[in-house]
Amino acid sequence: MTRPRVLVDAGPYATDPDWRRLEQAAQVVRVTEERDEAGLIADLAGCAGLITQGGRLPPLTKALFRACPELRIVGVRGDRFGNGVDLPAARGHGIRVIDTDNIASAPPVAEWDLAMMLICLRNAGAVYRQMMAGTETWAVAGNQDFVHGELTGKRVGLVGCGHVGQRLIELLAPFRVDLLVSDPYLEEEVADGLGIRRGSLEEVLDHADILVVQVPHTPRTEGLIGAAELERLGDGRILVNCSRGKVIDHQALVARLQGGRLIAGLDVFDPEPLPADSVLRRLPNVFCTPHIAWYAPHVFHRYFGSLVDEFIRFFNGDELRYELTQRMVDIRHGRM
Repeated sequence: MTRPRVLVDAGPYATDPDWRRLEQAAQVVRVTEERDEAGLIADLAGCAGLITQGGRLPPLTKALFRACPELRIVGVRGDRFGNGVDLPAARGHGIRVIDTDNIASAPPVAEWDLAMMLICLRNAGAVYRQMMAGTETWAVAGNQDFVHGELTGKRVGLVGCGHVGQRLIELLAPFRVDLLVSDPYLEEEVADGLGIRRGSLEEVLDHADILVVQVPHTPRTEGLIGAAELERLGDGRILVNCSRGKVIDHQALVARLQGGRLIAGLDVFDPEPLPADSVLRRLPNVFCTPHIAWYAPHVFHRYFGSLVDEFIRFFNGDELRYELTQRMVDIRHGRM
């Protein structure tokens, strides 16, 4: 049986083992130079698949899909807004589109969410500053009026339950937390499979000792957590955000923190990078990191490897796991 032909612009993270796995399933043609649309169309003659991760290829347009009748599957990186691929045209030509970026970055982000929760429970940002200044008081974390101590058994509210949120739920299992999740886009069968309780945003805010915000930045989520939501969360709580800075109203958050009413673990900000004179850098009840939750270089190979997995599934006739659908793109653009 003839192996399908796949054109690959792999980017910097492809490893030899992943190349070998793909080459066992397909005839691989590697792209090493930039291509315009005409050049890409010529290269795609006879190709059933295309992987574009390295930035050498132009956007994937309706004209390109029309000119490449043998193309059946495309793998892209980090295009959940559908800016670099005409998704309706791909669907109209029977072409499947895969984006596995969230799969590659979800585990380290979920781990940093968990780390932030533990850090804030012990008020470790303030305690660390005291240790460095030699002003610490032993066995006193200074957060007696807040949720504090161990994570086990605490009430956790999770806003957003995509790949990061689902991995975080797995990590929280040993802590036996009382979890309530708000995500209007979470499919019922996924929620049932995770065994989670769901509620409205208001119900989650009322429930949470610790609120974890893990939603993408879209027109609908910008400012999702504002002054009213922070007031509803109440005093003495913990807020963790490792998603996007703009999903929380920056001024409302700063005011809440300056009033000493909240402890926060923040990896993302509005704006970014965080200005050097930002008050967030000086507040003792904030633990800040410079957007590092996703950064785990030893697993960057997943960006390519997870696409290879999907291509192998496709060529074997197996069900795809990470297809980029019009529904996903519409959610990102706030159309749902």
